[in-house]
Amino acid sequence: MVKDTGKTLYTGTFKPVNAPEAVEVYESPTGLPVALKTKSKQAIVSIDGKWRIDDEWWRAEPLSRMYYAVILSSGRRVVIYKDITQRRWYRQSY
Repeated sequence: MVKDTGKTLYTGTFKPVNAPEAVEVYESPTGLPVALKTKSKQAIVSIDGKWRIDDEWWRAEPLSRMYYAVILSSGRRVVIYKDITQRRWYRQSY
């Protein structure tokens, strides 16, 4: 049996999982995503799905996001969302 030293092990090692990453997205005049800037500009060839989440409406800063599952010209599938209240785009890994 291991002796209990009373010390907390591995402090500060917790990291968020799948934290959103800010990205630059080019939009059409109607507000749909048309390209994503990674190392270079990649066109979005299709939108596989979209959904909206409105939550925490009771807080000072409610959550309002429009999600898109998109296919890039490279063939890669990416989930991006626009924070509607802040008008910023993010990539979310799943």
